[in-house]
Amino acid sequence: MIKGLLSGVAALAIAACAFGGYEWDGISPETRLGGRMVSAGYLRGKVVLLDCRDYADPAAEPALKRLQTLWTTYKTKPFIVLGSHRGKAGREKVRAVMDRLGITYPVYAGAKLKGGEFAEKEDGGANMMYVVDSTCSRRLYAGLDDRAVAGVAGNAIFAARMPSNARQWKFLLDYEIENLPGQAYLRLKDLFSSANSAVLTEMRSKYPDDAQRYRKAYGKMGDDGDVRKLSKLVELARLVKDRDTDSAAAKRIRPEHLDRVEDKYEDLKKSANPYIVQEAKNALGDIMFAKAALKNRK
Repeated sequence: MIKGLLSGVAALAIAACAFGGYEWDGISPETRLGGRMVSAGYLRGKVVLLDCRDYADPAAEPALKRLQTLWTTYKTKPFIVLGSHRGKAGREKVRAVMDRLGITYPVYAGAKLKGGEFAEKEDGGANMMYVVDSTCSRRLYAGLDDRAVAGVAGNAIFAARMPSNARQWKFLLDYEIENLPGQAYLRLKDLFSSANSAVLTEMRSKYPDDAQRYRKAYGKMGDDGDVRKLSKLVELARLVKDRDTDSAAAKRIRPEHLDRVEDKYEDLKKSANPYIVQEAKNALGDIMFAKAALKNRK
């Protein structure tokens, strides 16, 4: 299996989880208050802006509107605004506020991060925002300025989608090869394309052992039918993730098209590799969400 053959890279990723990684807590169907449905597994590989506040507090409404604008701007990217309601108001009241303000990003009661810098004494209360990078191993922001947090999130999203130097490529690949094989295969394909020859040259110069390991990983993944199939599913999910259903691109998509995609890739959820299973579930979740939105389109 790829997991065994890439033990060196896997060890790096596991070490990152042990010493700098975080775990999501409080995200379940029971704690969901509204907005897009997510899970701890779905957040893997995404930049996450965790917004902790009382979502029924009228004073919070201007900030919530700005967060919704940020979500609307970046929702098609590997990004999630995750609201964590820290007030006493119940589900109905929070949902009423969300409906009135047009909030569509996911909001859960008491969602939080555990581990590393996220001790309960720090994030146990309301009124704090965090940005965590796509590997869930680095806290990029902690504060109260929802305008400043937008810039941090935007930069993190751009770095995750378009790394600009060998160090950024290495940081992402060390995580993705272990945790997101479909995405890793696509990124390796990009790395070894002519478009990124300068980055590859830099990689071979600064990280020769890693460059060789990535070449071997790319070959092994290319020989794995499940990984190749998963990478195609990941590409399809990127095309439909949280799209505006009134856009020209969305109008060319029909729910029955996505039905066929689900049928074609459903078997990946039975893979012997649990990382393939989780990534396939994430991608199929985006496709199912898009299909539901298309069916509700007027």
